[in-house]
Amino acid sequence: MLTLFGACPFLLSAQNIDIQSDDDKPLEEKLVYNHQTTLHVAMHTRGLGAGFKIGRIKSIHVTRNWEAQVVSLRSLKELKTLNMSSFNMRPFVYGKLNYAYVARFGYGEERRIFGKPYWGGIETRWTYEAGASLALLKPYYYYVSIYKPLADGTYWETYDEQTFDHKDEWVDILGRSAFTKGLGEIKVSPGVHASLGLSFDFAKSRTQVQAINIDVKAEYFPLGVSIMDSERNKKVFVTFMLSYNWGSRYNNY
Repeated sequence: MLTLFGACPFLLSAQNIDIQSDDDKPLEEKLVYNHQTTLHVAMHTRGLGAGFKIGRIKSIHVTRNWEAQVVSLRSLKELKTLNMSSFNMRPFVYGKLNYAYVARFGYGEERRIFGKPYWGGIETRWTYEAGASLALLKPYYYYVSIYKPLADGTYWETYDEQTFDHKDEWVDILGRSAFTKGLGEIKVSPGVHASLGLSFDFAKSRTQVQAINIDVKAEYFPLGVSIMDSERNKKVFVTFMLSYNWGSRYNNY
C-alpha cells in the first residue's frame, strides 16, 4: 500500500507531462479529418501495378475507400528465351498468346486493429475491397522465318510477324516483335474481384499516410483470359500483392 501511494506522485507527474506534450502539438495534429487520398505502387505474384484511393473517414476505426488500379497480369508458366543464332533480336516467351493488363474499380473499407501509441509507431488495419475488373488483351507477336514453296519444287525463306496460332508454318522463331505490333487488335474480358489484407501505417504525422499493404486477391473472368497457349480461357486468378501507399488526410466540408 505504501508503495502504491509513493508511486502516485510519479504517475500524476507523468500524466501532466503527457497532457502538456499533447497541448504542444500543432493544430493539424489535434483535428479529426474526414477525407483521405492515397496513391500506391504494387508488385504481385503475376506482375506490377499502380493506382489510387479516395477515402471517407467515418471514424477513427473505419475508413471507406473508392479505388482504381491497373496491373499487369502474367502467367506463372512464362519462360523467356533467346535465339542465340539471331543477331540483335528480342527475347521471347514460347507459347504466349497475349499481353494482359487489368483495370480494377472497387469499393472497400479499412478497419483499425491496433492504433498508434502517443509517441508514434505503426497503426495496423485490416482491409477488404471488391468490385469490377476489365482485362485488356493485346496479341503477342513473334518475328519468325518461314519456308514458302515455289513452282519449281524448291523453297524460299521469308520473314514475317505472326501470333502463336501460326506456329505450324514456322521454321524458326527469331525473336519477339515490337510491343506496338497488334495494338489495334486489343480485346477485352470483363470480370469481378475481391481482396482481403492488412495495412501497416507508419506515417509520423496524422495528416499523412505512409503504409505497406499486404493483400490476397481473387479474380473471376466469365469469358476467360488467354495468356499462354497451354492455359487458354483461364477464368480464375489468385494473387498476393505487396503495395506501398502514400497520401494525405484532410477536411472537406
